[in-house]
Amino acid sequence: MEKAILTDNLPEEQVKLYLENRKLLLLSKFLPQQTASITYWEQLLCVGFNPDVSRLEAVVSVKQAFGYSGGLCSAGSHEFVRFFVDYHDGAGFQDAGVTSFKVADIPDPAPQTKHPLHYMVYLFLNDEAHRRFTNCETAIIPTVRAVLSWNTVPSPNPNDIPHFGNVVNADIQLKRKRIIIWADLIKELGIQEKLDILPHIDEQFKVPVIDKPLPPIEQYYRAYKSAGVEDHRTFFSSIMPNIPEVAKFQAPEAAYDLEAASKLGIKIADLTKLILSPIFDNNKANVNYEEMTCVGLNTNTDTLGAVIKVKKSSGFSGNMCTAGSKEHVAFWADWNNDGTFDEYLGTASVVVHDISNIPKDGLYYNVALPVDLTKRLRSCETPNIIRIRAVMSWQTLPSTTDPNALNYYGNRIDVRVQVRPGQLDGGKLGINLFDVNGVAISNIDQVAITTRGLAYSGASFPNAAYPFGGLIKLSGMLTNSGASGTTFYKVQFLDTSSGTWQDVMDKQKFQIIEGSVQTLHDQDPSATGGWLTYLPAVPAKAEKLSLLAFWDSGSRNGLHKLRVLFTKDPLFNPVNISYSSEVFIYLDTTGYTVNGAPSSTLDPGSTLDVIIAGGDCKFYKKGDIISGQLKVLDKYFSGWSFSLQPAAHIVPLGTPLSTFIAPASRTVVSLADNGDNGTSFTINTQYLQSCGYTIRLSATDRSLLGYKIVFLDGSYIYNLTSHYAEKYLGFAILP
Repeated sequence: MEKAILTDNLPEEQVKLYLENRKLLLLSKFLPQQTASITYWEQLLCVGFNPDVSRLEAVVSVKQAFGYSGGLCSAGSHEFVRFFVDYHDGAGFQDAGVTSFKVADIPDPAPQTKHPLHYMVYLFLNDEAHRRFTNCETAIIPTVRAVLSWNTVPSPNPNDIPHFGNVVNADIQLKRKRIIIWADLIKELGIQEKLDILPHIDEQFKVPVIDKPLPPIEQYYRAYKSAGVEDHRTFFSSIMPNIPEVAKFQAPEAAYDLEAASKLGIKIADLTKLILSPIFDNNKANVNYEEMTCVGLNTNTDTLGAVIKVKKSSGFSGNMCTAGSKEHVAFWADWNNDGTFDEYLGTASVVVHDISNIPKDGLYYNVALPVDLTKRLRSCETPNIIRIRAVMSWQTLPSTTDPNALNYYGNRIDVRVQVRPGQLDGGKLGINLFDVNGVAISNIDQVAITTRGLAYSGASFPNAAYPFGGLIKLSGMLTNSGASGTTFYKVQFLDTSSGTWQDVMDKQKFQIIEGSVQTLHDQDPSATGGWLTYLPAVPAKAEKLSLLAFWDSGSRNGLHKLRVLFTKDPLFNPVNISYSSEVFIYLDTTGYTVNGAPSSTLDPGSTLDVIIAGGDCKFYKKGDIISGQLKVLDKYFSGWSFSLQPAAHIVPLGTPLSTFIAPASRTVVSLADNGDNGTSFTINTQYLQSCGYTIRLSATDRSLLGYKIVFLDGSYIYNLTSHYAEKYLGFAILP
């Protein structure tokens, strides 16, 4: 990666220049010798992953009072975070998706300060295909790269450095496979050719993986002693349930009998005294094994989050074949900013294990807690900035009555966050719509005629103005909904050219998270007149994707609306039904049409085509210049690129295609850019050894198409793609 220049402390004159022209400077960021990675206004602080729910999370610090294109009542601007994941399988960093949140100018009235403000973003990673039946001690450890960029969508190139923003890498742990399918096991063991001895085996037969008990106490103690784990850490989970002083907390179940530990020469009384007399400063207890590094609030989904760094390979009550242990984080709010955290909001947890191949910088995990903020909303004229305290504790739950209390292991962090603007609802049932296909509603244009229903229309090019298509995911939260199963809702859509609201009747699958336990729930709205039962109960239960409904938009195109009807009345009396605001989305289900036949001229009826002068499958001498033409047309064109195989015969090996193919690629430059028609290109064969070659033209558009991936255990996750098409041509270089 090109070295970035971090400029937290810009000279006063330069700050004034940037403040006046920040948005204009984004548009000219391609100019040479432009400073990269300016973090004076915003900075990505940390990244973590929750293996149980496959959630990637990042926290961003917004540092200044001005420089965000307007106040909270204006459109403001947006901070974008794109995640990449390197599974260390040779494929490098792969794009895992982009998310964002709105930022605005929020003044700091002297002598007080409201900044920095800490925002949290998250998305879900499709990691199932990368999970393995590893041994109990060794984990699959990918590296995550998160890229923060102000007001422009980060490049899909993981090596590009943003102009305003920065890049953070972190190592994460994937969950082991929890369901054994015989087909996978056969593949892992390499015994496919021996299946004739097992003629009646059902390759789709599933066997759940059950956690093993901890090993005998002598073996456990010997292993931890060898790893340098202190006795009070080794037997912490055994001692805590027997201490009356912590009986008010939900202590962990005893790992081992204390009498058996005493027979090993362990002085339980001394360890107990040590645990009850910790030495720590105001904000930290013992953080030798784990430490909470940052905290933030997701303003789109009213969700608090924290990232935890696990520092050592041992001391977490068992390897990945056992139940392991838990890192708990309790969240508190200081609503009037008087220094007293007067409301306990809830506790979230993540499971951790002993992992022998932990990287030098540790592993990064996260927790998230949905909170109901509807009784705390204010108008945009009065920015609602509050203080949040997060208190972390290993194995023993943090206090729910004392925000100042620290247990033996853990630390606490205080941050300021911004609560989204809104109107008080008086405790009535309401709804907060979060996003469509992962794009926050505030990032979907609801006003301008030319870009209405498009995502990120206000962001700087390239990569702005995205339509939607395919499987549409609407997410949100019903507020003041009460106990799970007591509120009902339906999702409707309307084609603005027809004027008739229709119910979404697609079958739904909800994945409910309660603690670290997930359960699947199927609902069929076609059997209930379109109505669905709301299952979350904040903060105890949450839907993994904050999903309200998936809608298969089929072949529909053009401007559409979405809305949600909701009620407490199980009989659905119309007088008791409320309505959400209506959300415009623009559908584009028209992909590229490819001319699949060989041709010497571009096909006028196709939107993707490529030709070589003189025709396909010709012979050339080394040093010849091959010429051709290409056509890539789409209303929402994103980009096209060439690739060449076999790449091993390019000389020198590793020479970029752009050295001998001109042009080798192109991306969108404006909203009016619909692609290319008849663009010429050349291939300099001087760089190619004698061989037969295939050149591929591939193209994408900007449509945010959703689809559902069904996992082996029946769970699912949501992902995004775009319309993609390609065409291949062949040629040969003679000796």
